[in-house]
Amino acid sequence: MNRVIKDFAKFDDSTQEDIYAAYSEGELERTSFPFKGEISEGVIYKTDEIHYLIPRSSIIAGKAGSSKDLEDDDDDDHDDDDETIDGDIDTEELIDEE
Repeated sequence: MNRVIKDFAKFDDSTQEDIYAAYSEGELERTSFPFKGEISEGVIYKTDEIHYLIPRSSIIAGKAGSSKDLEDDDDDDHDDDDETIDGDIDTEELIDEE
């Protein structure tokens, strides 16, 4: 199972709606993970093929209408901008390191 760290703004509109609905209902597992040199608080959004780690700050910014900065970085919407994690990641270990 691949794990990919991805900003909320990089998902298509339909997927963003699904993620935000699940996030609002508290249905997504919360976790901490390394992202852009820092430990980010986020959620896990699971599909059949990929588990996405999504920073909570990008979800909040995306729904608040202030995702302009995120969209500027994503003009081409290439998946190679995402951070892929091969193998298993022990999120408990990341939390204990803080």
